[in-house]
Amino acid sequence: MVSLAAVEEAALAALSSDSRICSKLLESGACEEGDLAAALAERHGIPGVDLSCSAVDLAALEYVPQPVAEADLILPLSTEGGRLHLAVASPELAERVVSEVRFVTGLDISLYVVVLTSLRSAIAACYQARAQGAAVWRGKAAPHDAPPTIAARTPSENVIELTLDDLVEEAAAPGPRVSGIAGGQGQEEVVHAVAVRAGPRRVLVVDDEPAIRLLVQRALEYRGFAVDTAADGLEALEKVRQWGPDLVLLDAMLPKLHGFEVARRLRSDAATRALPIVIMTAVYRGWRFAQDARESYGAQDYIEKPFRVDDLLRRVEAVLETTGARPPGAAAPLVASGRAALAAGQVEEAIAAFEEAVRADAFSADALHGLGEALRQRGEAFRAMSALERAVELRPELIPALSVLAGLYLEKGFRAKAAEMLERAVHAARDPETRERLRGELMRLL
Repeated sequence: MVSLAAVEEAALAALSSDSRICSKLLESGACEEGDLAAALAERHGIPGVDLSCSAVDLAALEYVPQPVAEADLILPLSTEGGRLHLAVASPELAERVVSEVRFVTGLDISLYVVVLTSLRSAIAACYQARAQGAAVWRGKAAPHDAPPTIAARTPSENVIELTLDDLVEEAAAPGPRVSGIAGGQGQEEVVHAVAVRAGPRRVLVVDDEPAIRLLVQRALEYRGFAVDTAADGLEALEKVRQWGPDLVLLDAMLPKLHGFEVARRLRSDAATRALPIVIMTAVYRGWRFAQDARESYGAQDYIEKPFRVDDLLRRVEAVLETTGARPPGAAAPLVASGRAALAAGQVEEAIAAFEEAVRADAFSADALHGLGEALRQRGEAFRAMSALERAVELRPELIPALSVLAGLYLEKGFRAKAAEMLERAVHAARDPETRERLRGELMRLL
């Protein structure tokens, strides 16, 4: 059994380093690797592997070059049964590279989840042993003459009693707290006919790591916020719709729906366009990603993991202070003005109005669509394409923009792109008449 104190200590250590909670539990001696492998198996729904008791067939390493194994954290264990057996630290994060390995090798893949720190050590040791001519690498607890063996672990009654999910459900430590859903929602009151929510500000914490969710939730609640959590992208969108948070603290790498896609959908919906978003990531690092997150996905801030909890709190509060008074729908009257000017044949006035609308709300598909149409009429095809592409990225079902794009691409000789736009329009069309008209245009183009 693992104590709550040991798990919380490991979770805090994981947050302040480039590691994970299971790695810290193993390094501290609080857990055996086999028990952690069983806990990971229960969480991910695939077998876990105790690398310390395993013997790796080094012939399998020929299917994955060492730089790929080190960069993507995957380790071939065996080719038994004509399948490539791969150890990974996160099945979700490894999905892309596993698909590539399957394509390159032509082999079916069997996945096993392992403790991250053990995986890193085993990757280095296995490739070094292979370079020295060894045929088998054996973990420190495996017999010295053990044949290739995968020490798989599955959930059982002996799995550690306090799993990662248990940590989320554990009651918080004493201290000033505001409950999230149960008691901290506040009351609605009407002031000058405008609904204003009294009570603590709400933060939705979205992360697939239970330990990070819990620690960030506790830190925010201690600071007086009402907090709810979500473990994947689809749940995050549902919680935003149901709960109406004042800010979303959003992990980039999420199951079911990527964090960047969650941000895009929030920005493309007029009801949530002004909702502040702070993106967290352990994968996408550097100023270029931060700039892209702000410009393309509307993130107010971008925090790299591992982070200091006090710094995260400071930045959340700063974002709420600077965005709390943002007026929604600032682009709407400018879009209406631009449309009126365009209908009257005043192309220059229309462009000016639509450009101002985009400056007011860079995520208004209507403003971008109008700007693209006005630029097309002025003869600036490529600028028009850029605006229209952004419009349909924000609102994929915007058929008028897709149709104009198709015409522009065809005009400039990009026949395949024109067909792609029409095909997208056909799929987006709701009424049969529009769908048949677009399908006819597509067939004539093909």
